Amino acid sequence: MSDKMYRVEIADATGHSVVEMTKTEIAEKARSTEGTWVFVDDRLVSANEIDNLDMADDASVRLMPGLVGGSDEPTITVEIADATGHSVVEMTKSELTEKATSSEGTWVFVDDRLVSADEIDNLDFSQASKVRLMPGLVGGF
Repeated sequence: MSDKMYRVEIADATGHSVVEMTKTEIAEKARSTEGTWVFVDDRLVSANEIDNLDMADDASVRLMPGLVGGSDEPTITVEIADATGHSVVEMTKSELTEKATSSEGTWVFVDDRLVSADEIDNLDFSQASKVRLMPGLVGGF
């Protein structure tokens, strides 16, 4: 394999960088990071294909994290009340639990029944008609 260097754009969670790499280095980098997609001149190629790929000197090479669409966890429509009013958002059970436990004093109502944040993971939301997060109310002076 040749020591020809190619300009490679590498995208990751921190942004992207531009480096020069040989075909061997490109293939090794793609194999070392699970799920990496390799594009050569805007064509998706496998890491194993790179070694035998006929690449032009000015080939556009990009290494990108694989994209995954959707979520395996179902979502719940949640009304969230706060000092500015309320909003309606879609949340997973884990997001609802996180939100309920991250703000001290938050109350969670499922069909007008007060539930604790610890109960959320065990609840069946398939029949729930209304889920609300509200700031705790304090009475008296």
